[in-house]
Amino acid sequence: MCCNNEVNKELFEAVLKLKKQSHGNFKLKDIYAGEFMALRTIHKLKQRNDENSIGVKTSDIGKCLFMKKPATSKMLNNLEDKGYINRLSDKKDRRVTYIDLTEKGEELLKKHHQQMVDYTNRVIHEMGEEDMKTFIKLLNKLSDIMDDLKDS
Repeated sequence: MCCNNEVNKELFEAVLKLKKQSHGNFKLKDIYAGEFMALRTIHKLKQRNDENSIGVKTSDIGKCLFMKKPATSKMLNNLEDKGYINRLSDKKDRRVTYIDLTEKGEELLKKHHQQMVDYTNRVIHEMGEEDMKTFIKLLNKLSDIMDDLKDS
C-alpha cells in the first residue's frame, strides 16, 4: 500500500480549504448554516412527499439531519421565531406536528439557489469547462473509492 505523507497532507488540506471556501462564500443574514440546512431539508422532503401536503413531520427532519429531538425542536423554534417556518398540528393526532416553509423561507432558498448558480457558473468559467469536467470525474472517482473503503 502506498503511504506518501506529503500527498496525504495535501489532500487533507485541499479538502478542508474547499470546505471552508464553500461555506464562507455565502453569507446568510440572520440564519446559521445548520438552520439553513434544515430549511433545505424541509423543502426537499416536501417535494419528495407531496407538494400539496401540509408539511413535513418534525421527526423526519431530525432523522435527515441526524439530530436528536431536543436539538431539532430548538432549531425549529429558532426558525419559527425568525419567520422562516410554520408549525401545523395534525387534526387527527395532535401529537404529530408538521413543518412548512413560510414565504420568507421559500424566498431565502430561492435567493441562495440563484447565488449558488451564479457563483458556480463563474467558477466554471474561470477554470474552463474541460478542466472542470476532468475535476468532476476525478471527484466522483475519489468519492466512489472512499465509499467502497468505508465498509472495509
